[in-house]
Amino acid sequence: MPATDKEGLSAKFGHWTALYAAYLFLAGWAYLRHYFEVFGVDTGWLDFGLNDTIAQGFSVLFGTGWPLSVIYLFIFILSLALEVFWVNNGRKVNAGAACFLVLLFPLTFWVARCAGVKQANTDRGDKTSLPTITFAAGSCGYRGKAVYVKGESLYIYDLAYLGMDIGSTKAVPKSTNPPPVKPIACPFDLGESSEVKVPELWLMRSGDLKDVRIVHYEKEAKPWLCCADKP
Repeated sequence: MPATDKEGLSAKFGHWTALYAAYLFLAGWAYLRHYFEVFGVDTGWLDFGLNDTIAQGFSVLFGTGWPLSVIYLFIFILSLALEVFWVNNGRKVNAGAACFLVLLFPLTFWVARCAGVKQANTDRGDKTSLPTITFAAGSCGYRGKAVYVKGESLYIYDLAYLGMDIGSTKAVPKSTNPPPVKPIACPFDLGESSEVKVPELWLMRSGDLKDVRIVHYEKEAKPWLCCADKP
């Protein structure tokens, strides 16, 4: 292969890779923005880098954002058609392809936005995929759902009392485990005396807590759905 052909192929590959990255970034940004918006958090407060956003634009395909796969596949087929079947394409074909790709940006944003909102609503409910976090503050124990963890920053949803002292909690049968008792003079007042229960997202610093734990399931995790144990 001549050197000019190699350079031309590398340039074209770089151009299309940049286009794919732009779509992945847009999808990841829209998903994260509207996911955390449901919890009342502005993504500007969070430390999301470029690589994290692009990676989210791809990983969302395996969840509520699976319709994005149709858009990504169409972009790939279009790029392949322009470079293989329409080698000597004219300005009209290039302009039409460019306009169509631009028009896909709003559609990508809308699909990713819907996916983020849908996943956030699921995580706020009983079928949440958020991990359970337990910790102690003073002599009081708490549990909640970890929405976001970065450095010492903890965003915890659905915070509830766990007991007087999380360090002394032991695994006992449910029949002998007494219901949690609200501690006295706890550092975080959850306002359980209020008649109206308002969902709250708590922002905490791990340095102010102790015995912070992420609760895992005992069931073995499977990498593929086909490998999962049937109920």
